[in-house]
Amino acid sequence: MTLAGITYRRVKADVTDDCEKAAAGAFAQALTEQQCRRVLRATYVDGKRQYAVTTGIAVLPGKTEALAVDQAKDLGANVWFRGLDGDQKNRADKVSISGGYAAGMVWGRYIVFSYATYADGHTPDANDKNLAPISGAFRDSMAKVIEKRASR
Repeated sequence: MTLAGITYRRVKADVTDDCEKAAAGAFAQALTEQQCRRVLRATYVDGKRQYAVTTGIAVLPGKTEALAVDQAKDLGANVWFRGLDGDQKNRADKVSISGGYAAGMVWGRYIVFSYATYADGHTPDANDKNLAPISGAFRDSMAKVIEKRASR
């Protein structure tokens, strides 16, 4: 997959009906309370193994429930979806503990999300300009999947 001029390879994928396991804190609790049906996540690493990105879609019963869950997020405290770790050989083993840049949106009954990090696990500084466009590109790519499905 090529996004924002960078080619990525999927290194891990996960589908769970236990949505709480794919998130943290009050956000995880909100997924359960609002009857989340499924969370699909995948982690991608670029060819230079500089960036690792977890992206996915959460499926809720309706837009009202998706919006209620979205209100429970606290990105500053990392209360949101968890990164999905790959393994050390593909340099995606620190995604769940790395600082990064989150991007998400509610699309009908879906929450579309992405979390871009540095594959080596270092936390970006406040002036970082690299991760936001990467995370946004993955979010937008996932939203296109929903858009295609909705237009059928």
